Amino acid sequence: MKIELSGDFLKAEDCKGGEIVEILDEGTLSELTSPEGKVKKVINFAVKIDKEDKTFTPNKTNLKIFVEGWGEESEEWIGKKFKIELVKTNVFGEVKNSIVANLKVVEKEKVETVKM
Repeated sequence: MKIELSGDFLKAEDCKGGEIVEILDEGTLSELTSPEGKVKKVINFAVKIDKEDKTFTPNKTNLKIFVEGWGEESEEWIGKKFKIELVKTNVFGEVKNSIVANLKVVEKEKVETVKM
Protein backbone atom coordinates (compact mmCIF):
# COMPACT_ATOMS: atom_id res chain seq x y z
CA MET A 1 0.00 0.00 0.00
CA LYS A 2 1.34 3.41 -0.94
CA ILE A 3 1.19 5.83 1.97
CA GLU A 4 0.93 9.50 1.12
CA LEU A 5 1.44 12.01 3.86
CA SER A 6 -0.92 14.95 3.74
CA GLY A 7 0.46 18.45 3.55
CA ASP A 8 -0.47 19.26 7.12
CA PHE A 9 3.03 18.82 8.60
CA LEU A 10 5.04 21.92 9.52
CA LYS A 11 8.22 21.73 7.44
CA ALA A 12 11.16 24.09 7.15
CA GLU A 13 10.82 24.32 3.38
CA ASP A 14 7.34 25.82 3.84
CA CYS A 15 8.58 28.57 6.19
CA LYS A 16 10.24 31.94 5.62
CA GLY A 17 11.43 32.34 9.20
CA GLY A 18 9.88 34.60 11.82
CA GLU A 19 6.49 32.87 11.87
CA ILE A 20 4.83 32.46 15.26
CA VAL A 21 3.67 28.95 16.15
CA GLU A 22 1.25 28.05 18.96
CA ILE A 23 1.23 24.58 20.53
CA LEU A 24 -2.34 23.24 20.74
CA ASP A 25 -1.95 19.89 22.53
CA GLU A 26 0.41 17.90 24.76
CA GLY A 27 1.59 15.78 21.82
CA THR A 28 1.26 12.17 20.79
CA LEU A 29 4.02 9.58 20.66
CA SER A 30 4.60 7.64 17.46
CA GLU A 31 7.34 5.64 15.76
CA LEU A 32 9.14 6.36 12.50
CA THR A 33 11.18 3.81 10.58
CA SER A 34 14.17 5.12 8.64
CA PRO A 35 15.06 3.78 5.18
CA GLU A 36 17.76 1.72 6.94
CA GLY A 37 15.10 0.09 9.14
CA LYS A 38 15.94 1.94 12.37
CA VAL A 39 12.89 2.67 14.50
CA LYS A 40 12.78 6.06 16.18
CA LYS A 41 10.22 7.40 18.64
CA VAL A 42 8.96 10.91 17.92
CA ILE A 43 6.39 13.21 19.40
CA ASN A 44 3.90 15.05 17.19
CA PHE A 45 2.22 18.25 18.32
CA ALA A 46 -0.87 19.91 16.90
CA VAL A 47 0.13 23.51 16.23
CA LYS A 48 -1.32 26.66 14.70
CA ILE A 49 0.72 28.78 12.30
CA ASP A 50 -0.70 31.62 10.23
CA LYS A 51 -4.25 30.55 11.19
CA GLU A 52 -3.61 27.03 9.84
CA ASP A 53 -3.57 23.82 11.86
CA LYS A 54 -0.45 21.71 11.27
CA THR A 55 1.43 18.83 12.87
CA PHE A 56 4.93 19.61 14.18
CA THR A 57 7.45 16.87 14.88
CA PRO A 58 10.25 18.63 16.79
CA ASN A 59 13.79 17.29 16.65
CA LYS A 60 15.88 16.76 19.81
CA THR A 61 17.24 20.30 19.66
CA ASN A 62 13.74 21.78 19.74
CA LEU A 63 12.58 19.38 22.46
CA LYS A 64 15.54 20.49 24.61
CA ILE A 65 14.62 24.14 23.98
CA PHE A 66 11.00 23.45 25.02
CA VAL A 67 12.02 21.55 28.17
CA GLU A 68 14.51 24.25 29.22
CA GLY A 69 12.02 27.05 28.58
CA TRP A 70 8.70 25.51 29.59
CA GLY A 71 9.47 22.47 31.77
CA GLU A 72 9.36 18.70 31.32
CA GLU A 73 5.57 18.25 31.22
CA SER A 74 4.34 18.80 27.67
CA GLU A 75 0.78 19.41 28.89
CA GLU A 76 2.18 22.67 30.32
CA TRP A 77 3.20 23.69 26.78
CA ILE A 78 -0.39 23.99 25.51
CA GLY A 79 -0.99 27.59 24.43
CA LYS A 80 2.73 28.44 24.43
CA LYS A 81 4.18 30.15 21.37
CA PHE A 82 7.56 30.19 19.69
CA LYS A 83 9.09 31.98 16.73
CA ILE A 84 10.56 29.94 13.87
CA GLU A 85 14.20 30.48 13.04
CA LEU A 86 15.66 28.68 10.04
CA VAL A 87 19.22 27.34 10.27
CA LYS A 88 21.25 25.40 7.72
CA THR A 89 21.95 21.80 8.83
CA ASN A 90 23.37 18.67 7.27
CA VAL A 91 20.51 16.21 6.78
CA PHE A 92 21.72 12.85 5.48
CA GLY A 93 24.57 14.53 3.59
CA GLU A 94 22.45 17.34 2.15
CA VAL A 95 22.46 20.91 3.49
CA LYS A 96 18.88 21.97 4.23
CA ASN A 97 17.04 24.49 6.37
CA SER A 98 15.82 23.22 9.73
CA ILE A 99 13.38 24.78 12.16
CA VAL A 100 14.79 25.98 15.47
CA ALA A 101 12.34 27.32 18.05
CA ASN A 102 13.08 30.71 19.58
CA LEU A 103 11.14 31.11 22.83
CA LYS A 104 12.82 34.30 24.03
CA VAL A 105 11.73 36.43 21.10
CA VAL A 106 8.07 35.63 21.74
CA GLU A 107 8.43 36.31 25.48
CA LYS A 108 10.30 39.56 24.79
CA GLU A 109 7.57 40.74 22.43
CA LYS A 110 4.95 40.01 25.11
CA VAL A 111 6.88 42.09 27.65
CA GLU A 112 7.30 44.99 25.22
CA THR A 113 3.60 44.91 24.42
CA VAL A 114 2.70 45.05 28.11
CA LYS A 115 5.04 48.02 28.71
CA MET A 116 3.25 50.12 26.11
